[in-house]
Amino acid sequence: MSHLTKKDRLAIRASLEAQRANFLHGLKTALEESGQTQFAEVLGRSSGDSADEALAVTLGNLAAARMDHEVRTLQALEDAFKRVDSPEYGLCEDCGAHIPAARLVANPVATRCIACQERFEHTHAGQTHGSM
Repeated sequence: MSHLTKKDRLAIRASLEAQRANFLHGLKTALEESGQTQFAEVLGRSSGDSADEALAVTLGNLAAARMDHEVRTLQALEDAFKRVDSPEYGLCEDCGAHIPAARLVANPVATRCIACQERFEHTHAGQTHGSM
């Protein structure tokens, strides 16, 4: 039996919905504002030097990394929506301990308890793909 009450799950679902709506709004705004044209403009200049080209490539790489992060964040939110009604939701994927409802309301995509998440971050420092 799950440690999360129906009230806990409703609060977590509301938090997930709010976070997803805020995230999607921010992503839409960022995409509309950027238009990805700034990189093409720098690369398309005939009088640009190698520093301009390096800057454009760097900016493009940063944009690609940000987009990758955004996609992973959206996927984590969607995965949490699928799991929230599961009896296993709220159990740490590493040690099986209960993740407190307050943590899940604040961070509904969490898949680890705080102790295991800290251990994961310490042992995987500099790597990507944590449980957020």
